[in-house]
Amino acid sequence: MPKLSEFIGAIVQETAKARMLADLESIRMAETYYQDMYLKHLPVPHFKMPEITIEMPVAVAQIVQPNSSVTNSSLLNNMKMRINNDLKSFLPRALLALKEDTVRPETLTLRTLPTRLIKMTGDEETTLTTRMDASCQDIVDTVFKNKDYTNVNNTPLRLTKLADDVEIMLSRELATNYLDFVGDKKGGVNEDAMKSVLRMAREMMMDSVTFIMKADETTLSIVSDTTDLIHLGDIKYLTTIKITMQEQDYEWNIGESDVKGIEERHLVIE
Repeated sequence: MPKLSEFIGAIVQETAKARMLADLESIRMAETYYQDMYLKHLPVPHFKMPEITIEMPVAVAQIVQPNSSVTNSSLLNNMKMRINNDLKSFLPRALLALKEDTVRPETLTLRTLPTRLIKMTGDEETTLTTRMDASCQDIVDTVFKNKDYTNVNNTPLRLTKLADDVEIMLSRELATNYLDFVGDKKGGVNEDAMKSVLRMAREMMMDSVTFIMKADETTLSIVSDTTDLIHLGDIKYLTTIKITMQEQDYEWNIGESDVKGIEERHLVIE
């Protein structure tokens, strides 16, 4: 049974994807218009969905109270442990990605890159493993230093800020402590490959902690499948949810960061 929050979230997510598909189609059409001697003088069609209203029946199946053992400290520790473990798995692949000569930077993704052990022998293997473990711990300790899950100067913990900090810390680690392994003949790092690695690190970071958020709140489980609702019988026992969504556009404000290879990004309302 899905949670009510997951059900509504999925509807909002699908609606956002619908707008994205419309934007992608507008971009495709813009290219077509540009190539035509007449169409290129006309405005390119672009559709927005300023407001969407959806009504749907659901049945309340279960109300689950929050786990009394879940505390602010335990949530924060779970985040740290999850990110640390994910970084330990990610870092060797990141080193391989930066060192890989046969992979074109523009097509580089850590998900498709073959997972191969970094071939080291004897004490060198131990040294590299110890160095990577220390790097992961240092990144986590620095990123979460003096952080609070529910209250940072009365402001909820921002996942985007955590992702920014992980990206910056990982960039510094790779470009300094591992330059002897990934550096080229000129003593530098492939910037395109580094950007790809950092992009994947950011995705990993977001996936690592989003499942922990809201773990300490009351949840409402529902029955939403059409077939199951039919079997429940009388509609008067169902709950009708009406959702009205209004479109609000954001855009990236992008500038140069003080860390080479990393952009300073902020989402602002159009």
